[in-house]
Amino acid sequence: MQFSPARPRPASNFELYSWWFMRISALVMILLVGFHLFYMHVILGVDTIDFDVIAQRWQSPFWRLFDLFMLVFAWLHCTNGVRTVTDDYIRSQGWRTLAKTGLYILAFVIIVLGAYVIFTF
Repeated sequence: MQFSPARPRPASNFELYSWWFMRISALVMILLVGFHLFYMHVILGVDTIDFDVIAQRWQSPFWRLFDLFMLVFAWLHCTNGVRTVTDDYIRSQGWRTLAKTGLYILAFVIIVLGAYVIFTF
């Protein structure tokens, strides 16, 4: 009977934490986005949503934080997924580093711009 060689032990637990983050952030987003859709489309109604409704809603710190959490969880979940796909499909270390750097910069810029809009609206 032949045994396959043992897989090398990872140097850190980053991939394990990344895997857990994907599961937890997906559950959090299901709750956040589900509540968002229910509140905005069922309770308020699509016909009533306009600039004034959003401006009034964002007078409350709760709604600002709610939208910020939704933004951050969505983008970090997305970034982690694209990072995984990048690791799977880009073989060259240089191109992989360039792609991930661009991805991290894009995620950072989107989160900062979104937070800026949420808090300065």
